[in-house]
Amino acid sequence: MRLIIKLSLLIFAFSIFVSCGKKEDKPNTASTNPGEFSWNENVSVKNIPGYPLKGKINGKDISFEHVNFEIWRGSNDNVINFGDKAPKQKCGYIENDNAIHLSKLGGKFEVGEFLKESFGKNIEGFTADFHITIDNNTQKISVPWNCALVITEINDDVVKGRIAMSFKDDAKSWLAGSFEAVRCFN
Repeated sequence: MRLIIKLSLLIFAFSIFVSCGKKEDKPNTASTNPGEFSWNENVSVKNIPGYPLKGKINGKDISFEHVNFEIWRGSNDNVINFGDKAPKQKCGYIENDNAIHLSKLGGKFEVGEFLKESFGKNIEGFTADFHITIDNNTQKISVPWNCALVITEINDDVVKGRIAMSFKDDAKSWLAGSFEAVRCFN
């Protein structure tokens, strides 16, 4: 009987020793800190952080200096542009910037939620891309993307909302946070 007890204790101690070094596998999550966002293959509205807009483009941190919401006459396209440079005029052309664009072709973004939760999901009439400028050469990058967008207000002057978006590029570009966009009629 003593031998069985000793063997049981030895097996128990050995199993504790072996299990101490094991790392628990965790699912791919949007962030490691609550309230933070980082690149992810899947997004949801609950992933949108409450802080002001920030992100990465082509592996570099980006400070979004200008956000505008364009409504194109004729085509009726709506485009939200998130860029690192401000134009000379509130709706003017920006040269040599780094920016992310989210477009709804032939239609309007409305107050409420828009969700394209994964790279593999396609939603008719929506496109997204980003461009980078290196030595005065602008390169447009169109890769799979995801997006969780909540527009909270649209008026004659501004569009307010929150966004979480990732691109499936090698550098894992993304943006997330709250924004206020200048409304532009082109």
